[in-house]
Amino acid sequence: MGNNKKPGNKSRRDFLSLFISADKKTAPAEMVKMLTADGKLVEVDKAVLDELTKKQKATNQQIFDWMKNPSKENS
Repeated sequence: MGNNKKPGNKSRRDFLSLFISADKKTAPAEMVKMLTADGKLVEVDKAVLDELTKKQKATNQQIFDWMKNPSKENS
């Protein structure tokens, strides 16, 4: 076991960080600008947005069953 404090010796962390930083440089995320409910402009990663649009949306009947609605109690 040698001395890892020498300037010529690089640690495993330094070696692995080369691969991580290379991935970040080669694939810049495509960002989409959107407005929040309170009117703020935010940038969202397009990959995240695409994943959310693939999810199945609730039907009107599912929403009606979930809500506490006075007309639902009478029927």
